[in-house]
Amino acid sequence: MHDLVKPVLAGALFLLVSSPAPAAHAQGQSRSASCPGPIRYRIGTLDPRFGITREEFRRLIEKAGNVWEEKQKIFQYDPKGKLPINLVYDARQKFTQTAIAIRAGVSAKLVQADLIKQQLLPLREEFNKIETSYSDQAASYKRAQDSYNRKVKQSNLAGGASEAGLQDFADERRSLRAQFNLLEAKRLEMNRATDELNTLIKKRNAVIELANAEAAAFNDAAPASLQFKEGRYVREGNEERIDVFQFENTDSLLVILAHELGHALGMKHNANPDSIMSPLIHTDRLVLTAEDEDGLKAVCSSR
Repeated sequence: MHDLVKPVLAGALFLLVSSPAPAAHAQGQSRSASCPGPIRYRIGTLDPRFGITREEFRRLIEKAGNVWEEKQKIFQYDPKGKLPINLVYDARQKFTQTAIAIRAGVSAKLVQADLIKQQLLPLREEFNKIETSYSDQAASYKRAQDSYNRKVKQSNLAGGASEAGLQDFADERRSLRAQFNLLEAKRLEMNRATDELNTLIKKRNAVIELANAEAAAFNDAAPASLQFKEGRYVREGNEERIDVFQFENTDSLLVILAHELGHALGMKHNANPDSIMSPLIHTDRLVLTAEDEDGLKAVCSSR
């Protein structure tokens, strides 16, 4: 019986970065020596393929911005705000959505395989009982048959059986036939149990093989190495914007938004991998680290 599949779905190394050259990098410049207040943002382009409404997106931006706002209001929604925040759909999010769908499909099949495995356990126990009973009955029948054959042989060598002896042989033959019928019934019962067990095993193996095939097909089709920019803050002259390209779930989107809002505030990346302002994604928790708090104090020091 096959082992449970452990699919490895090809993933990407996701980056949280500011805009590449020639546009100015948020990590390389600061908007102001103090906390600007407030930074007015608006909902820009929102591709419907992300499956998020404008109102929901606005609520998420507000929640992400709140992480920086312990002492003062920094970010404020304004339909005419200077800072547009966009959800830009391209191959990055399509890849992510495909990966999510494949993982969900593989997971569902593994759950199905586990359910079949749970059905197999009592069937195996029942089969073992039937097999043991059949073996015991077969051994008993063989002993009785061998004993009958020895008696017949001895009787023939002695010149034949008496009338009473013939009656005894007839009784033994009837007993042997009854034992044989019981043994045959047990054999058929064991065969039915075997067929049921094998059917379930084949079904489980087929489910696992399909899950393996789906995972392998996705892995083969995916690029060997990817680096995705999940989001970026861009400032070009007097214009600025935040673009979000890719996220897997609401938690990851909140961290991306908080990160890019941090850049809009003037914050730079820090070296703590658990930080919101880490250049690489290592967290899905919307919680400031000491390094994040130090960065916030640095840009708001003269406030």
